This record gives sequence, structure tokens and C-alpha cells, in this order.
Amino acid sequence: MLIRIFYFLMICSAFLSITGCISENSATQEMARTIMKENQNSDIFILESILYKKVEIINEEQFNSVNIAPYGSISHNYQKNKNFQSGAASVLPPGTQIYRSIEHPEYVYSNDRGTYTLYKSVPEG
Repeated sequence: MLIRIFYFLMICSAFLSITGCISENSATQEMARTIMKENQNSDIFILESILYKKVEIINEEQFNSVNIAPYGSISHNYQKNKNFQSGAASVLPPGTQIYRSIEHPEYVYSNDRGTYTLYKSVPEG
């Protein structure tokens, strides 16, 4: 009897944790979808389940003055009316390198063939 209760609790626990992960990811995707509905020209991307939105283009000197670390790269372009997946970008082309600020991790930078852009994470909610 105790073994059955144990297995039941394990299955319930696994189900709840899976549901929580799906909901969190869906919230980020919903925010991206809302931003794109409001402005189809928005420059956004999702990396590691975090949504980032363009702040401004910066010059090479500004880019080199920031303490950054490699963060990832864009893997594919967003397709209208599809879910925004991690690695997808609305403007940046696949292969664009993304760097995260060490001092301010809410800021990331892209380097698209010598064009440097500052992005900020979009808070949930």
C-alpha cells in the first residue's frame, strides 16, 4: 500500500513540474506574440526562455567598452502566426552572436556582421 502511495505521489509531482515548465514557456511566447501583434516590425528574440527587445543600435566603441560573455546565437527566424521558440528572432538572421553583460545581465548585445545592437529582457507580467 505504501509503495502505491509513493508511486502516486511521484507521478503527481512529475506531472505538476512538467505543467509548470510548459506554462512558464507559454507566458514568454504569449508576450512575444503580443509584441508582434502590436508592431510587426518589432526587433525581439527569445534565448533560454527569456524574451529580449531592441533598445538601440550602438557603435563598436560602446560595444567594446562593455564587459560581456558569450551567451548564444540566433538559430532561426520567427514565422508569422507560429509560436516563438527559444533561438528565434524577428529581425536578426540565424547565426547572429549574442553576448550578455556581466554587470547588468538583463542587457544583451548582438553582433550582426559589425552592427551592434543593445537589447533588454522583457519582464514577465
